[in-house]
Amino acid sequence: MMTISKFKITTSIRLMLLENKDIMALVDPNDPNDPDDKGIYPVIAPKDTKGDFIIYQREKYGRLHNKMGIYGENCQVYINAISEDYDRSKELAFQIDKSLSGFHSDPKIEIKLVDSTEDYEDGKYIQVLLFEVE
Repeated sequence: MMTISKFKITTSIRLMLLENKDIMALVDPNDPNDPDDKGIYPVIAPKDTKGDFIIYQREKYGRLHNKMGIYGENCQVYINAISEDYDRSKELAFQIDKSLSGFHSDPKIEIKLVDSTEDYEDGKYIQVLLFEVE
């Protein structure tokens, strides 16, 4: 069982997304000739990214304190499911939530969906998911 600082939690979340075959069947790499391009990007996607893809970003990070010192950490992570097709954006968001929500043993964390919304920009539907990581 691995314990990880929640400051670096997006690395673990990206790995969880990459390991999910249903998610990987939906996303398209921006550069199919680049083996590191999997269609899941931190903070921003490459310019003119086509197809379906995911953007993730740590929103908040904090340490929990008491009189004895630090006793825990908390953070929130935004994950955006983006597609030119509305139904595909919803399916991608559904698969992300299904993959991440719940208790995980490696790393030892609990992930909860705490908010979601939709948007549309530049011809793309965006499903915005906000997860709390404890």
